[in-house]
Amino acid sequence: MSPVIRPFRGVSAEDRRATRREQLLEAALDVLGERGRDGFTMTAVCRRAKLTERYFYESFANRDELLIALFDQLTRQMSEQILQAAETIPPAADLTTQYAIAIRPLISGLETDPRQARAYVECFTSDLLRAHRAKVVQTFASVITEQVLALSGTPLRARVEATALLLIGGIHEVLHSWLTGSVELTEDELVAEFAGIGATLTERLILP
Repeated sequence: MSPVIRPFRGVSAEDRRATRREQLLEAALDVLGERGRDGFTMTAVCRRAKLTERYFYESFANRDELLIALFDQLTRQMSEQILQAAETIPPAADLTTQYAIAIRPLISGLETDPRQARAYVECFTSDLLRAHRAKVVQTFASVITEQVLALSGTPLRARVEATALLLIGGIHEVLHSWLTGSVELTEDELVAEFAGIGATLTERLILP
């Protein structure tokens, strides 16, 4: 018979594990954002989270698995920011305005939180995450594909998918270059560029 695991101070074992996992992810963001991948060690993360290595292995097999989980969390937060902003778009807004409203919170968040900005750059250039990153780009592109097909209903899916991949892949590349200083644009200028390109590509697909 399996032992009965009783709640501790009213908190279940499952909830305590989930809390410790969140502590480790938050600490991982701090460490990666401050020290980069070279300083991203299990010891440093545990020290920042104020947890022992035992609790690290409770949630993650190794440092690489933690890095992947952190990347997933960052991209999930980006997606949520875009979707939440999209809900505020006025019905009569043109495509350029729609893209600008949707993308601005993402750009602002990266600019105002140095941890997220550096973590994004470090994850973007990680060989470990190359295949995983491609899946994320594909996921974002699939969302855009379905939205464009819903708007028009007529373009060939393959054409829409190719354009969506071009847009999402390009955004990731430009974001990386902007965060590392290779692209010298203000936040407003970057938002305007993304919005203009997104609107142009979308119009090319949905207009007869």
